[in-house]
Formats: sequence, C-alpha cells, structure tokens
Amino acid sequence: MKSRLFLLALIQGAVLFAAPLPGHAAGHLSHERLDLFDRRGYFTPEFKVAVREMIDTQEAVVQAKDEEKKAKADLPNAQQKATDAEAKVAALRQELTQYDHPDEKDFVTLQARMRDTTAKPTELIVLAQAYAWAYPTSPHQAEAQQVLQQMQKKIADQQQADKDAEAARQAARAKLVQRAAAKDLSLEEWKDFLRDMSEEEVLKYLGRPQSSAIGYWVYTGSWTTNPITNQKIGLRVNFNGTRVLNVVEGPKAQ
Repeated sequence: MKSRLFLLALIQGAVLFAAPLPGHAAGHLSHERLDLFDRRGYFTPEFKVAVREMIDTQEAVVQAKDEEKKAKADLPNAQQKATDAEAKVAALRQELTQYDHPDEKDFVTLQARMRDTTAKPTELIVLAQAYAWAYPTSPHQAEAQQVLQQMQKKIADQQQADKDAEAARQAARAKLVQRAAAKDLSLEEWKDFLRDMSEEEVLKYLGRPQSSAIGYWVYTGSWTTNPITNQKIGLRVNFNGTRVLNVVEGPKAQ
C-alpha cells in the first residue's frame, strides 16, 4: 500500500514538472502524455499501470461532471417541453368540445345553403347526400332525405323541360324550313331565318341568286310581301365576308 502511494506521489510530481503537450493545458494527465514519457524511459511497468488507473479514474470523474452539467442544462428544456405538451392537450380538449353534436351544425349549414338563391341543385344534392351518409342516426335524417329527393326531382324536371324545349325548337325550325321552301315568310322572318348563315347555307335554302355583286345577292320574284303595299317583292341578302349580315327588300316581282 505504501509502495502504491509512493508511486502516486511520483506521478503527481511528474505531472507538475512535465512540459505541456500540444493541444493540452500544462499539467494535464493523459494516456498520450504517459506514452510520451514512457518512450523516454522514465517509468517502470508497475508505475505505468498505476498511472493508467489514475488517468482512467480522472477521466471518469470529468465525464461524470460533464454529464451532470448537461443534465442541468437540459432540465429547463425538458420542463418547457412538458409545459408545451400540457398546453397542446388543453387546446385539443377545447377543440373537441366544439365537435359536440356535429350533425346539428352540419344540418344548419345545409339549411343555409337551401336558402341561398345562388346554390345549384347539384350542389345541394351533394350536401344532402353527404349528410345522410355521415349521420344515419341523426334526428334530421328524414329532412336531409327530403331535401335530396326535392333536388333530384328539380333536376329531373329541368332536364325534361330542356328536352321538351329542344324538341319544340326543332319542330319550329322544321316548320320554318318548310315555309321558307314555300316562300311563305315575312321579311322579318326571313331576317331571322337567314341571320349569320354562310353562303353555302343560303344556296341550300334559297338556291342561286338572280344577280349578285360584291357584298350582296339579289333574289327576284315573289319571296315575300311588303306589309305596307301588300305587293310581292324579292330579297336582297347582304354579306359581311362570307356570312349574312342582314336581309332587306329586293325588287318588286314582275
């Protein structure tokens, strides 16, 4: 034991009087410094073992102190994280309270859109269908289904009305074409019938003109009746490029 203490005393003395190594403070005891002195032949094997044990002990102490400092430094961060987590939980709880009875809020939204005159039936169908699917046990389920059926019927009625209107338009057009072929149109009807037609279309319905010039064609004969004189007159079709610009009275029928 005394021998061991003596060796340690020698170590401390060697450290105090040793020259500092590059990168280390004066008096720093390390394995590198020990190896340097060992290469100079200063130490016996037993002395080196004792020194290495002391170095390991000192390094363990330094490491323990560093870890203690780091733990103290991290403590405020850990406390702040815990505080933030608690605040987040409280905020989530507050948010969850807003979702109590979401079916009521969504139904109010659906009713508001029903009163909106700009809302389209297709949009209301989507909202009503989504509500019916999302809240099958809602007390407003029957009302949502009623909205859905009303909008579906409204769309179906509009589609049928559009079909009927298109059928009527086509029938009126067919009748107008028949009257045009029979030269049984008023001047105003000829204007509507020929408006914006191409030259090819005019040739299809009226045939070739009796005379023409740049920008207009003239159809002579009994094409229509002057509403004032009640005389039969022809037509003058004016063009803007290759399309009909307007139609005016032509020469009187011979």
